[in-house]
Amino acid sequence: MKRTIALLLFLGTATLRGGNADARGEWSATASITTRQGTRSMPVRIVVTNPLSPHEAMPLRDVLEHGGQQALLNAIRGGGRGTLRLGGMEYPLDLVVAQPTDEGYRYVIVTARQIKYEETVDPNHAGSLDYPFGIIVFDSPGLHTSTGMVFTRGALSINDEGRPQASQYDGEPGTLKDVKRVDSLKR
Repeated sequence: MKRTIALLLFLGTATLRGGNADARGEWSATASITTRQGTRSMPVRIVVTNPLSPHEAMPLRDVLEHGGQQALLNAIRGGGRGTLRLGGMEYPLDLVVAQPTDEGYRYVIVTARQIKYEETVDPNHAGSLDYPFGIIVFDSPGLHTSTGMVFTRGALSINDEGRPQASQYDGEPGTLKDVKRVDSLKR
């Protein structure tokens, strides 16, 4: 069993070196996250340098099925897909899946770290190993602005088409407002 999981992790990581160059770019937005102390808003900057298509993300489904969230965490860690700046914190993007839509792309952006939005950690949330990711989901319809969601303590599932889906550990996910593309990265 351990050997199978190790092989799946290796194959999944080797396959994930592809890229969806048309979906690269940079976005700005405002995140609103509800905490026990109230709602906090902060600026967001997302830079996507090496996104995957849903087809390229398909091996991750097997990793999830055979090893769970922790196996997926190990498979994507260090993916080098871009950066996320939320307020004063910067996170590496370990997985970015860009699904083409009629007007642009739907992005599922994952960092292998939970998103911290306060200096103190809530001890009731710190122990969950099944929700190890910070996840942002948004649509980018060309020159228009859009909205999205912020999963500060998220888990992933991947459907039959390779599309990742996120869930929040406790409470509701935060919101992402005024998402707009600010620059395309050069190929």
